[in-house]
Amino acid sequence: MSEKTRNALSRRKFVKTTAAATVAAGGAIAGFPAIAQGKRKLRYIAFINRQSVWGKVYDFLAAEVDRMSGGELEIQYAGGSEVVGGFDAPEAVAKGVFDMSHSANSYFAGAMPSSISLASGTASIERLREAGVLDAYADVLMKKRGVMLLGIPMSGVGYVFQVRFKPTDLSTFKGRKIRSIPLYDPILEALGAVPVTTSPAEAYTSMERGVVDGLGWPDIGLLDFKFYEHAKYIVSPTFYRLRTCTLLNPNSFKKLPKELQDILVKASRSADKIGEKWCIETRNAEHEQMKKHGLEIVELPPADATKFVSLTEEKLWAKILKQSPENGARLKALFDKAAG
Repeated sequence: MSEKTRNALSRRKFVKTTAAATVAAGGAIAGFPAIAQGKRKLRYIAFINRQSVWGKVYDFLAAEVDRMSGGELEIQYAGGSEVVGGFDAPEAVAKGVFDMSHSANSYFAGAMPSSISLASGTASIERLREAGVLDAYADVLMKKRGVMLLGIPMSGVGYVFQVRFKPTDLSTFKGRKIRSIPLYDPILEALGAVPVTTSPAEAYTSMERGVVDGLGWPDIGLLDFKFYEHAKYIVSPTFYRLRTCTLLNPNSFKKLPKELQDILVKASRSADKIGEKWCIETRNAEHEQMKKHGLEIVELPPADATKFVSLTEEKLWAKILKQSPENGARLKALFDKAAG
């Protein structure tokens, strides 16, 4: 039997096991007379390995839900990308194979091109909520992907280009080969750089072998990959904003008693605040550690810095408005409101 066949059979077995466990849940909860008996569980999958920085936010959410529900609701970790690939996770949640997922917004951009709008600007999550951004985004997400937006578990930091050359100004990007993803391609092309597509697993080797002169990456988790061994410079200022999503199956939510629904929403908001603070602190600690290995954070000249940030926002929204004119225009108006 091939490894591919074994993995497929293993995944089908896992799905059947998960479905059986879901059917088996039930009973009245002490302290909630109108609720059926027994602890309620929501099965949670992550889009990447739990041991990485991206897996930490599960702990925050699980702890807050346990604390606020008195243990009557459990967020049960069911695995990461080794169980379901990150790009497949939103669909698995929509179909009810799992109840919840931590996902990058770009991972469901195929069915929802406007999903990447979540990276726009520097407004806080609270400001986005006040301006109506999150409600509108959740509405589009439900219509396009069939899942609820429960929270934004990672935020507070931006994206960066980490490079082998010292970026004295924007002109130094011209002709450079930069490891990229579709989100960065228009920026790099506007700067005269050459986008190069590689998997995250190949990023370090590409840098080591000189295949690329740098890469774009969220400004957190860089330390783990040791890019600083070959790319000694991080370009400042950052661009965009890292904001990941906690997705929730609507039927799983509806099956919860109203008391637990309210607790889940409240606990998620609390966990999101913890996650934002943790991301900022982790980013700062990573920078200090990488500096000990010779990393230098290079500030672009003021005029170039302003031009760079404006360019990134311009390219982001041009892409969204081209692919999703109606939803893009709706979301952009609210993001502009949040920025104001």
